[in-house]
Amino acid sequence: MKGKFAILVSVLFCVSASYVRADGSDIVAGPWLQNVTETEFTVMWMTEGKCLSWIEIAPDDGTPFEASERQDVYRSVAGKRWTGTSHAVRVTGLEPGESYRYRILVREVVDDSNPYGSLYGKEYTSSKRGTVTTMDYSAGECRFSMVNDMHDRKDLYRDLTAPMSDSDPDFLLLNGDIVSYATSIDTVINHTFDPIRELAADIPVVFARGNHEGRGADSYKVADLFRTPTGEFYYLFRQGPVAFVVLDGGEDKPDSSVEYSGLADYDAYREAELAWLAEAVKDPLFAGAPVKVAVCHIPTLRFPDSWYSQIWINEKFNPILNSAGVDLMLSGHHHRHFLVEAGECGNDFPILANSNTERLDFVSDGSQISIGIHDRDNELTHTYTFSLQ
Repeated sequence: MKGKFAILVSVLFCVSASYVRADGSDIVAGPWLQNVTETEFTVMWMTEGKCLSWIEIAPDDGTPFEASERQDVYRSVAGKRWTGTSHAVRVTGLEPGESYRYRILVREVVDDSNPYGSLYGKEYTSSKRGTVTTMDYSAGECRFSMVNDMHDRKDLYRDLTAPMSDSDPDFLLLNGDIVSYATSIDTVINHTFDPIRELAADIPVVFARGNHEGRGADSYKVADLFRTPTGEFYYLFRQGPVAFVVLDGGEDKPDSSVEYSGLADYDAYREAELAWLAEAVKDPLFAGAPVKVAVCHIPTLRFPDSWYSQIWINEKFNPILNSAGVDLMLSGHHHRHFLVEAGECGNDFPILANSNTERLDFVSDGSQISIGIHDRDNELTHTYTFSLQ
């Protein structure tokens, strides 16, 4: 009888929890958009305490949210709705090129020690919300911006990305080393998503891991902040006429280097990635695209002073990318701007490395690629046009 009474109290508490507006202060990070395709997207955020948290979505049709046809979407794991501090809600069944609004709802978990009932505290609609447009493979063009090698410089990162609010890009590409070390996952979140918290709620964030994100005690948790089609740091995606293969060069020194304290296993990791790449470039999503772009933080080139992993990916990745007809590679890593023309080091495609102080803006209509490089003051410093016909 005592157990049944506890369950009854729990249920009554759940029903009677007040539904109030709040300022969203319990959400300590996010939201940010991940893995946006033609038919789905994922919204991610962090709460200060353990919560049952979900989103409402509605068409972005200009009507008040409350008057729209809304849908509640939860994250479920093996049939049970997720509670915790890290939240990732996947929305599926959407239409290509359509815009949707979402807002986050939060229900505080006070006590979930009873297996047959949880005690909840406040429930509220957060002020955290955004709008997302699904990808459209038939769209006439693809446009995005890219930054890399920010190395914890939040002010620079914020200044470089601020003009994106007016340019309406399809996504933001983070091409590695946004942080110097992943010693704390909170530090990674703070330096990766906090400077772009308004942009990231509406613009998908595409991530290519740099070698520095693999350093530090919490480097294992970095993958939890991103969603990719493969669940790995290497994957394919597409927008409009452009298909992308995102690659991960791993660490830049041999696994045996003393700096890695015996923890590095990147040779085996890259071999698995290489096997995946050989098959991935045959995927119609990539093979059938008019424009093919490779993204890799460490460029697949070979300079006289190139380190271990750069030589490895130059020798192993380039032949596959060449045969797949890649049109351009975008990279960082070297902290300076340069262009390596096709044919200079086993590459049949140009390799453009962005500096660590500039933003790269990319536009392609399927017949050419146009790139503009902008500095911190949004002044144009370099332009490129790559003809594809």
